[in-house]
Amino acid sequence: MLSIENLSKSFGGVHAVQGVSFSVKQGAIHSVIGPNGAGKTTLFNLVTGVYTPTSGRIMFNGENVAGMSPDALARRGMSRTFQNLQVCMNMSALDNVMVGSHLRLNQNLFASMLRLPAVRRADEACRHDAAELMRFCGVGKYIYADADQMSYGALKRLEIARALAAKPKVILLDEPAAGLNHTETGEIEELVRKIAQSGITVVLVEHDMKLVMNLSDHILVLDYGKKLAEGTAAEVRANPDVIAAYLGAAA
Repeated sequence: MLSIENLSKSFGGVHAVQGVSFSVKQGAIHSVIGPNGAGKTTLFNLVTGVYTPTSGRIMFNGENVAGMSPDALARRGMSRTFQNLQVCMNMSALDNVMVGSHLRLNQNLFASMLRLPAVRRADEACRHDAAELMRFCGVGKYIYADADQMSYGALKRLEIARALAAKPKVILLDEPAAGLNHTETGEIEELVRKIAQSGITVVLVEHDMKLVMNLSDHILVLDYGKKLAEGTAAEVRANPDVIAAYLGAAA
């Protein structure tokens, strides 16, 4: 469903991503790993429309979406989370999730101002769906709480719930386990697996190798902006180039 073809991005003389190609099968968990500075987040930003590629194609469901805006991609079924939390702390947890539904709601200004019955029904349905997503993501106990009352690990799962509220076909998760303890990481692992089992394709950037190896159907390894290796968890774990990139050639 997602195919990256010779994708490159340069910032002046810095080649952050260089000729990267890979494909993601529908319903799979596809991980992108690599040492710090390998180009993982830049790759995510290219795929999700935050950056425009210098060259290459991004094929999503048969359409070249390279250079499209994030909102245009969201309408086509692509959603994401960010490496650093992007939660509105001055809003309730439920309202944060409802924000993810805005593309599917009635945008008629006058109907909203008048609070017509159809608008009220849509709003209630949106609240119900947001609450169900919070339960799905394991943060149901915060349905009536403000976001600033939630722990860091719960906020990570709240952000995933908001991304799911857009009803994506593919969700890109940028380091969902970053900063989490062992228990919270296990909760993220369980959630990612549930998302894939529900039929949503997952593309994951993560530094926690145990999490990656436990979850991934396929792994892409980047190093200095280039594709170093790809394959199953067993193939990547045994690849000498990957071992050298992470541990040094001497190791």
